[in-house]
Amino acid sequence: MDGITRAVSAIGSLMIVGLMVGINLDVSGRYFFNSPLPGTAEIISASIVSIIFLQLADCIRTDRMIRSDILLARLVVSRPRLADGFYAVFALVGFGMLAVLVWFLIPSVSKAFYHSHTVGVPGMFVMPVWPFYALVLVGAVLATLEYLRAACAHFSAAIRGQRT
Repeated sequence: MDGITRAVSAIGSLMIVGLMVGINLDVSGRYFFNSPLPGTAEIISASIVSIIFLQLADCIRTDRMIRSDILLARLVVSRPRLADGFYAVFALVGFGMLAVLVWFLIPSVSKAFYHSHTVGVPGMFVMPVWPFYALVLVGAVLATLEYLRAACAHFSAAIRGQRT
């Protein structure tokens, strides 16, 4: 699972590089040739959400998810088992929220694919949206699994009394 999560995150990083190249080509084309790169805005807007979800699972896996843990930082020192219990609950809430998202994303991806939903201006630039929806779905599924794995690890640590 770690390898898959890292690979998907790397795909998100490569997409960032691709967006940077595309933006530079668009700006250069506008400035030097008075001809922007068609579809740049559509590609960027669709890619940003995909990138976030592609990198989310790795963020959870490496315990770099943003959270306010002032209370938990103190509990880790004074009552580590309780802190692990709280971290497990936090992970379960994340799991639940992302599981709901996955449940609602599946029909959206399917509908976008089968009905050929597109964005853009016909005659200028049109692209299908289903690949971006599918990337969001893949990232959400992986993030859901990472939260479940984190919850199990923290519950186990809380029961055994050993920090994760």
